[in-house]
Amino acid sequence: MKIELELLEPMYSTYHHYGASTAIIKSNPTIKNWYLNNAINLYCSTRFTRGYTTPELGICNAHWQQNDIFEIKNYPFTHITGCTNTVIHNLLNDGYYVYFNGVDDYYIKGKTWYKEQHFIHNGLICGYDTVEKTYCIYAYNSKWKYERFWTPQKCFDKGRLYAKKQGAKGGLWALKPKSDIINFSINDVCKEISKYLDSNMSKYPEDKCWSVYGIVVHEYIAKYMDKLYDGSIPYERMDRRVFRLIWEHKRVMLEIIGKIEQELMLGNEISKKYKLLVSEADTMRMLYASHHMKRRDAVLPIIKKKLLKLMDEEKKLLTLLIEKIEGKV
Repeated sequence: MKIELELLEPMYSTYHHYGASTAIIKSNPTIKNWYLNNAINLYCSTRFTRGYTTPELGICNAHWQQNDIFEIKNYPFTHITGCTNTVIHNLLNDGYYVYFNGVDDYYIKGKTWYKEQHFIHNGLICGYDTVEKTYCIYAYNSKWKYERFWTPQKCFDKGRLYAKKQGAKGGLWALKPKSDIINFSINDVCKEISKYLDSNMSKYPEDKCWSVYGIVVHEYIAKYMDKLYDGSIPYERMDRRVFRLIWEHKRVMLEIIGKIEQELMLGNEISKKYKLLVSEADTMRMLYASHHMKRRDAVLPIIKKKLLKLMDEEKKLLTLLIEKIEGKV
């Protein structure tokens, strides 16, 4: 028997738990509107200013656990010992996507760290084949591309059992979209963008905040560039994901702006200008990725300058958008 559930291209895919949120909504694509309405505010930690090596950049509400639009069932591995694969098969047969955590990438053929290093990680199972004895997994693969691939079931089992021996408390989460129809809400989006803009260094000072929200996150990522440049965060420990998430954030914001302009008949002045910011974010992403592949410290100040300029331009455009919305709604 072979089962393979359908996937959509996710809104955010920097992290597996973000990707799963909108990849699994084929049966109810209106769920995307929930994320457009609610998942647009950046956040980061300030721990990197005190010795940590990642800014822990994220998007508020982008995790599938942060809402009630999915049916969710949890199966800790300790509760399904001896029947883990039967549970996975039964869930997939019933239309549930299976998100897993606490499995070592080292043993999963095709995954990022296969046969390279032990890394207890996560991913999404969206299919199985009982003849080939394989699972279809949606995750970052050995080429660092986020896509589906088939891996032997025995590899998954080895990764799960090894992680268990290391004390990892892993498990499965069965995910299925609910059937509720969700509409795009300009009022909700307006509130979220206003919260995003209500953010600066005075509100989130480095010495008093552990978590930072909103547009000022760009200034903190600029500080992260400084620490990479001066070596206080080692090159070998740089977080390779930072500028991918910033680029994805700008793509989603552009989609939101376009929908608002269309619904309120505002023309395309703002989205046309904002599209340039998406392109600039992509340029920063590629510069940062090239630095990760081959160290070139000289690009870090360039990225920082581009990032701060992007922040200023974004603030102007989103402020103008709010003004136009308030004039129409």
